[in-house]
Amino acid sequence: MDLRKWPLAAALALCFIVPAGAADDGPRQVSVAVRDQYQLSIPGALERVAVVDPEVADVVLEKATETRRGSVAVVGKKPGTTMVSVWLRGVEAPQIYLVRVTGDLATLLPDEGVKTQIYGDTAVMSGRADSLLAHRRAAAAADNAVGAQQVFDNSLVEAGGVVQVEVKVVEFNKQTLKEAGFNFSASNTRGSFNFGLASQIAPTGAMFDLALGLTRGNFLLDTNLRLLESNGLARVLAEPTLVALSGQSAKFLAGGELPVPQAGGLGTTTVVYKPFGIGLTVTPTVLSKDRIALKVAPEASDLDYTNGVNINGTQIPAIITRRADTTVELGDGESYVIGGLVSRTTSSNLSKMPLLGDLPIIGAFFRSMNYQQREKELLIVVTPRLVRPIMKGVALPLPGASQDKRDTPANAWGSYVLGIASGDELPGFSK
Repeated sequence: MDLRKWPLAAALALCFIVPAGAADDGPRQVSVAVRDQYQLSIPGALERVAVVDPEVADVVLEKATETRRGSVAVVGKKPGTTMVSVWLRGVEAPQIYLVRVTGDLATLLPDEGVKTQIYGDTAVMSGRADSLLAHRRAAAAADNAVGAQQVFDNSLVEAGGVVQVEVKVVEFNKQTLKEAGFNFSASNTRGSFNFGLASQIAPTGAMFDLALGLTRGNFLLDTNLRLLESNGLARVLAEPTLVALSGQSAKFLAGGELPVPQAGGLGTTTVVYKPFGIGLTVTPTVLSKDRIALKVAPEASDLDYTNGVNINGTQIPAIITRRADTTVELGDGESYVIGGLVSRTTSSNLSKMPLLGDLPIIGAFFRSMNYQQREKELLIVVTPRLVRPIMKGVALPLPGASQDKRDTPANAWGSYVLGIASGDELPGFSK
């Protein structure tokens, strides 16, 4: 019989001649976890089974009975990839299965865009993660499978976007001053001889000054009681708004830079600038669509001329610094407060006359007291927000744009003549 004359018969004959599995596009993929098994569906009588890497996966053969066919169970032993070949009775080409054995952690995590493929002792990560947290979970699963040193990360993370960090820095400065002292002078004149006794230990510039004088013949007595008590409170507020890309840093400084001379080579002198004031460095990292990890490093410094040094006739003040460095995780628009940065300085000074100033009760007239306390507290409020750029082509309203008009012969003089009745608002003409 010539099959070329009968096309349909030739096609049917080829269908029966081609062995099963030879027409497959490629090996079938099977995924199984460690210490788990997967049942292969065998369409015919089983004859032989081969495993390329028995350390990754093993096979268990189940004999055929009168009610069911024989089957093959693939058991995962360790993370990796191997191939299993199954030969059926009467079929020349084997059925090939690509078996991927995953770690315990990988089976518990959902599919978040990152695929991990294991080749021997190496794991390859590919795909695109929706967020940094999803990428971290996928990396943890790969580390659990083969170890951190055997992971090749070829995956991408969706762009984190831009973070706007609103910062409020408030510094409270409280000062208390108390001074008390007593001055007196007494003199007596006898002919050409004059005898006097005086003390000058009371504070100058006191708010309360009580002076008394007594003259009797040649005797003169002057007394002066001075008291001072003052309380002051100062509040310094800086409210910067910083914008930074996810993973990048932004800095802010409200203060200045102090020039400090420094000796150089060959007898030269160079100038080094030391910053002072209220400074802040923020580093936001977008973890997901509503979670932000924020590293904040605030710093507050003041010039202290009391503890400064003198270099070649130039007075260089010291710098008193308070700084903190912390990392927190916040939601979009949430705030946190850094407080408790307190600096307290207390000084007390007692001036007295020898012997007389140590007497009880009456000794108060022969001594002066000075008490001073300074207390500073720094409070920082940080609020991160996820922002998006303005769409292309959108007209941005600028301050004063609605009042800005082209100059005409009537606009300025019309506002001057009509005053409040005029509809124009020009600089110098207030409604």
